[in-house]
Amino acid sequence: MSRRNNSDRLGAPHPDAPTPTPVLDTDSGIFSFVRPTEFVILPTEGRYYPEDHPLHNCKTIEIKHMTAKEEDILTSEALQKTGLAINRLVQSIIIDKTINPDTLYLGDKNALIIAARITGYGPHYDVATHCPSCARSNEQTFNLEDIKNDSLDLPDGVEDLGAGLFRFDLPQARVPVTVRLLNSSDETRLSKLLASKKKNNETFSPITDLLKTVIVSVADVTDPQLLHEFVELMPLPDVRVLRATYEALKPDIDLTFDYTCAFCSHEGEVKMPLTAQFFWPNA
Repeated sequence: MSRRNNSDRLGAPHPDAPTPTPVLDTDSGIFSFVRPTEFVILPTEGRYYPEDHPLHNCKTIEIKHMTAKEEDILTSEALQKTGLAINRLVQSIIIDKTINPDTLYLGDKNALIIAARITGYGPHYDVATHCPSCARSNEQTFNLEDIKNDSLDLPDGVEDLGAGLFRFDLPQARVPVTVRLLNSSDETRLSKLLASKKKNNETFSPITDLLKTVIVSVADVTDPQLLHEFVELMPLPDVRVLRATYEALKPDIDLTFDYTCAFCSHEGEVKMPLTAQFFWPNA
């Protein structure tokens, strides 16, 4: 089932969004002023957060606009080297400080990153894209305000178990598998694992590492060691089904855009590349 039919744009007002709360600068004196904020539509609509989470069933989240403080975070060499710059940025712009950024589902985190980029550097993003037909590089300008959230419609055969858990059958192994949505903390852990393997010249295994992280149970077996063994032995057709199904069911933003090559006139869709130019336009 298609998940590309949601008309909600990140840069457009949402009819259900509350009025932004003025954020008063706490510094005293003549330079105290109200900082602008806005509400960002969450791809998950808060459906999969537990009841005790501040975003449970919340369709939007309030953020403040970027300032020099956030630019300092982005340009910090120490934070860039440790891969924490984006996480610190997200933490800084969220108004409700009871929300732990590490618990954000990745789609929701991505929506906040796009919104922050718009408030900080504007909606236009200039970057080179490669034509899928002739492979030549085209300079293209993407309008970030045109980015949409994916639909929350589930693919056929997928059961929503609640709390970010989903169950479906693997066709070749003929067993049910339960997977979970990844959050920002999972993303950080996987990035650190990848960096560690590169540093120690260990085997590069991003696919199996991802599968070991998202799989919660197989045929109701939950023992981590057995699940890891299953991942290592999983038939490739099942690997492809699991990865494709997970990509289709996870709530996220849609980064695909219509594309026409300036050299060969190929027309189709491309995925907007996210490079250093996204938050560092002059990089």
